[in-house]
Amino acid sequence: MSETLTSDTSATALVTAREAACLTQEDLAQRSGLSVRAIRNLETGHTSRPRRQSLLLLAEALGLPPAAADRLLSRPGAGHRSGSPRRLPPAELPAAPRHRLVGREPLIASLRTLVTTREQRDHAQPAIVVGPPGSGKTSLVLQTAHGVRDQFPDGQVFVDLHPASSPPLGPDTLVRRILRSLGGVPAADNPEEAGAQLRDVLSTRHVLVVLDNADSEAQIRPLLVEDVSSAVLVAARRELPALPAQSLHRIGALSQWDAQAALEELVGPDRVQAEQQAALSILRSCARLPLALHIAGLWLAARPHRSLRDMAGRLLFEQDRLRALRVGDLSLQSSVAAHHRSLPLPVQTALAQLGTANDDFGVNDLVTRGVAPSRDMAMEILDELLYRQVLHISQIDDDGQIRYRLYDAVRLYVSHCLTASPAGCAAGGRV
Repeated sequence: MSETLTSDTSATALVTAREAACLTQEDLAQRSGLSVRAIRNLETGHTSRPRRQSLLLLAEALGLPPAAADRLLSRPGAGHRSGSPRRLPPAELPAAPRHRLVGREPLIASLRTLVTTREQRDHAQPAIVVGPPGSGKTSLVLQTAHGVRDQFPDGQVFVDLHPASSPPLGPDTLVRRILRSLGGVPAADNPEEAGAQLRDVLSTRHVLVVLDNADSEAQIRPLLVEDVSSAVLVAARRELPALPAQSLHRIGALSQWDAQAALEELVGPDRVQAEQQAALSILRSCARLPLALHIAGLWLAARPHRSLRDMAGRLLFEQDRLRALRVGDLSLQSSVAAHHRSLPLPVQTALAQLGTANDDFGVNDLVTRGVAPSRDMAMEILDELLYRQVLHISQIDDDGQIRYRLYDAVRLYVSHCLTASPAGCAAGGRV
């Protein structure tokens, strides 16, 4: 619901103060660091609940005395239209992870800064986190979102773009889904009009939109709004190079130090130090992947009578590893399986042909193994697999030749689960 500002609100105070200072909206924008559109929305009442940080910047830019600054900083709250109940802003974020995301703290801090300083930017810049299955993309964006939700008083919207056992959401469906969450005018039947409605809402409100399991640029484009007051945070299954002005953050395995610290967080440092060799074996078997380490740690934490050597033994044979990395409704195999289902059929076919490759390979190896008929086609396949987060660059030889390697969890899934019987490699619950 939009709110009507009375004459005793920050809108009127801002206009009065700006005109008294003989400043245009453009002059004030340059002084404050806010955009012209943001100032115009404040003065016309289109921004119903301005952020305190924005008002502080304006008060400083105008050089207001304390009394006038206090009047400007009195944010409207009671002047809404009568006759209809006021709708509370959506608060759709799933619960934040309860465990510390070891090794991700600097990235979380960087993302929080990015999404909370948008009002001083001239265009939308979605923050995108991309990584292989099990790298903790969803946990990372949720931890980020919960830390800044008070900066988005008009609501936080969460959408899983590819729910389990369902087709991915298309752009038009996503637009209507977000408009329903934000309330107000019903979405127009015409997709172009509905998209315009969403752009208008995102440009005049402070909304945080969090998207999970994105796998195409088309799913994000409806949220790209010039002079936007809202923020978009995305966990993506593939890189999205066609999106303009994105802030891309790639994540993968943890460092050896962080991987051990993550295990100690759940199991306890004394227990890990007492069985250091078994702990190192667990780290290797988990390929230092956050989800795998989290599952192994939870399994041990729930069984204080079991040794780390027991867990290391469960993970020793790779054909049993994915089955063993499951606790409750958490399953590394489920995460990899969902990622694999989202891949186009030609990519799945190429991946199946590479599934037994547990070492590095290059362009010529794809031609030799019959995966591709030519070097050019092999390069295209490798680029697509790289963007789709199923392999990574392992090294570049002295002669400039690039060597690749499948992510270990992906290799295990393709090698031991795609052709296994359901009982032999059963998928776990949701991740």
